[in-house]
Amino acid sequence: MEDEPKADDSQQEQQRIMAIHAVKSFVLALMILVVASVLLIVLVLTKQDPKKKQEIELVNSVRVIRIVRGSHQVRIQTQGAVRSLHEVQLAAEVNGRVESKSDALVAGAVVAKGQVLLELDATNYRAAAARAASSVAEAEVVLEQEKAMARQAAIDWEKLGRGEASDLALRKPQLEAAEKRLESVKQELKRAKKDVERCSIRAPFDARVRMAMVEVGAVLAPGTPVAELYSTTELEVKLPFTLLDYGFIKDAKGAELTLTAAVGGEQKTWPAVLDRVDGEVQRSTLSAHGRAIVKANKAGELPPVGLFVEAVVPGKTLEDVVVLPRSSVRGGNQVWVERGGKLVSLPITILRASEHEMVVRAEFEPEDRLVLTRLAAPMPGMKVEAISEDSEDKAYE
Repeated sequence: MEDEPKADDSQQEQQRIMAIHAVKSFVLALMILVVASVLLIVLVLTKQDPKKKQEIELVNSVRVIRIVRGSHQVRIQTQGAVRSLHEVQLAAEVNGRVESKSDALVAGAVVAKGQVLLELDATNYRAAAARAASSVAEAEVVLEQEKAMARQAAIDWEKLGRGEASDLALRKPQLEAAEKRLESVKQELKRAKKDVERCSIRAPFDARVRMAMVEVGAVLAPGTPVAELYSTTELEVKLPFTLLDYGFIKDAKGAELTLTAAVGGEQKTWPAVLDRVDGEVQRSTLSAHGRAIVKANKAGELPPVGLFVEAVVPGKTLEDVVVLPRSSVRGGNQVWVERGGKLVSLPITILRASEHEMVVRAEFEPEDRLVLTRLAAPMPGMKVEAISEDSEDKAYE
């Protein structure tokens, strides 16, 4: 019985010890929680605001030029071949065998107006002319006889005094027939002489021979071509214009222009005058043509026929326009301008475009400067730093 109280005391002691440990653990946890809370409150109260990073705004540098409104004369570039104003293909007008040929009747030779190039056998035509001359002489004799007989008939009728004489009695029909006969044979003689002249084929004007087509001994029929000639002193150039150019050039008759071509490694020029512009548009090429008369240059030289030349033709003058470098146009009909340090996009109306420039109209403001730099992602309102490229403050013109 004495062992049971001892067991109870030991069990109570263990429970007391366990309670003390539990209290200590609770107190320790509570102290840790209080300390942590105090530390958190201290940290919150003593916390400093973080330093804000300074934002750096990027500003693109762009090249700009001034924009100048004004007038602009359209200058149209075109090209064409020099050709002669007078070209002819000589042909035989009568039958005949070629008896002689001029030494000048060779391709490239120069011949003078009236120079004999070919001689045909004219024997038959001279004989015909002689017969016609004989017929004229006979007709003249007959006419004189008829005149004498008519005078005598008038005298005889007057002596008879039998009233008014008839035309037949006064030989008027016979006289008229004799006169017509004489006129007829004179025409025959004229034609025969002309045939004799036609046996000599001559140059109709000062010219150069392009081609000779016959030789001595050839028998020619009327219409047989014998040579091609062209004038080297009266020249023109046929200049094509596109439909766009045609609108600027059609009223430019009389405009002075300069023709240029490389000849023998040397650049040569010749003055010319726009003589006329065709009023018809060719449907096949959708183009029109102007024709310029070529003048001799200061050295007194004319370009050779067939030479390909370039020309700049002055056209109409456009008012209140701006000339821009073609590289500044974006998207076909838009430009960027710098206005007050910011980018502004403006639509443009293109009036004329060439290889390096465009003539446009747009709502530019006085302080606007054209942006030349191509930005990767330009946005309206973007800040930019303008770097002027005007040479001595001279705008692009």
